[in-house]
Amino acid sequence: MNQNSYSYNQEPLHEPIDVDATFSRQLLGHCKPIAFRLPSGREVEITEIGLIHPKYDGLKTLFAFDVTDGATDYRLTLDTESLNWYLDYEGDQYV
Repeated sequence: MNQNSYSYNQEPLHEPIDVDATFSRQLLGHCKPIAFRLPSGREVEITEIGLIHPKYDGLKTLFAFDVTDGATDYRLTLDTESLNWYLDYEGDQYV
């Protein structure tokens, strides 16, 4: 996964999305997104998870997942208060 494919100076998209994920105590961080649907309706199967890190919005904790489908990099964010998922960044990988 190419960490340089996002332009982090841009405002996040913050588009609500549906995510298929597994939850287990044996998983790092207990949560692993496996697929999601873009706002266009296209389903994306996640082939690799890069960085997972918490972000804080006041007292609210959000978890950001940098993921790829092998062709495009995405940042998905899980809001732990509402349990909603958001697509924050989408960008093509550099080859």
